[in-house]
Amino acid sequence: MIADDPQMRFNLITGVKRISIREGHRDYRLGDVLIGDSENSFVVTATIVEVKHTLLSQVTREEWEADGFVSQEDLLAKMKKYYPKINLDSEVTILFWTNVRGYWATPEGIESFRECFID
Repeated sequence: MIADDPQMRFNLITGVKRISIREGHRDYRLGDVLIGDSENSFVVTATIVEVKHTLLSQVTREEWEADGFVSQEDLLAKMKKYYPKINLDSEVTILFWTNVRGYWATPEGIESFRECFID
């Protein structure tokens, strides 16, 4: 699942976003996966190339920067929006992917991207 954020979706499609930090120990497997939202207004296929389990406090600077955060404090604050009980001692799963393809969106989903494509 991906947040309903046009910039994040654009970064995913264009290959800028190739990592996701998720709360908890999640059982993702290497290989192809669908990334989308709960309404299926946005879906792509990507290839998971690495899965890492660690504590939030042990996420490296390179990892949180690659996921769009500017500091460890920013990482924690923004993760709390989706996972209110998360803290630096929480387990997280980090996904790394390549080969994003097959972009699809409903007409309503496409409309949310207008600001990304129009100057």
